[in-house]
Amino acid sequence: MVAAVSSRLILGMLILMAWSHDLSAQIGESDADDYFEFLTRANHYSPLEHAGSHGTLGVGIGAGMASYETPAGDLVMQEHWRQTGASVASNQRDSSRVNMGQIHVSKGLPYSLDVGGGFARDSRSNAEFVSGYVQWTGYEAFAMPALALRGQYSRLMGLATTDASAVEASVVVSYGFLRLFTVYGNYGVGRHDMVVRVGPAFGTSLALAGESDGTVGRVLIRQSRSLGMQYQLLPPFCIVAAEYSQVGHGSGSYLAKVSVGM
Repeated sequence: MVAAVSSRLILGMLILMAWSHDLSAQIGESDADDYFEFLTRANHYSPLEHAGSHGTLGVGIGAGMASYETPAGDLVMQEHWRQTGASVASNQRDSSRVNMGQIHVSKGLPYSLDVGGGFARDSRSNAEFVSGYVQWTGYEAFAMPALALRGQYSRLMGLATTDASAVEASVVVSYGFLRLFTVYGNYGVGRHDMVVRVGPAFGTSLALAGESDGTVGRVLIRQSRSLGMQYQLLPPFCIVAAEYSQVGHGSGSYLAKVSVGM
């Protein structure tokens, strides 16, 4: 009788241990996926521009802010969204969002081409994003919608363990009204290449997903959608823009910009 009960207890413990291991792996995989999805949002670049061409004399420079929701499981963020030498404990955040200052530049070229770039930085983690884009306006006319094709590239640098880059192609449609307002929408598809170094020296939470010491990488193809509006605060030299953006099926991001130029 005692032997039978003991064997059942041992069997139950083995089943519980196996179930706990599977649950840990699922949690690790979920945390890893959440972190990589966050990287696709943070590394998605938007110049907050409409589809119309700026013309050969057009030039602009602006400053803005971007706000991104962080993953629900904050352990991965503490371990990997931090500057080199910072401890995990010192990286606990008071907010569920990451807010980054941005700088934007743009220049009009012949043949309805525009080029530009951006720089963003999270002062707490030293994460930095360098981005660039080229846009060709295929159609625009007075009192009619404008249509453009845009290609862009962005790269994440400055983190202790994380590197990421993204290449995206998108279609932009915009329409101006009342001479002061322009609404625009963007639909794109991008490739996101991400690598996170794991192990005792960097962070261990992502190792729960079955990865050994070394690196955890992902290559994700994600659709992006955005809706924004520009307002000519002081025509034609000062413009205020706001945008809501979504990458994949994750949470939305909020961006804003004030720019001067023509």
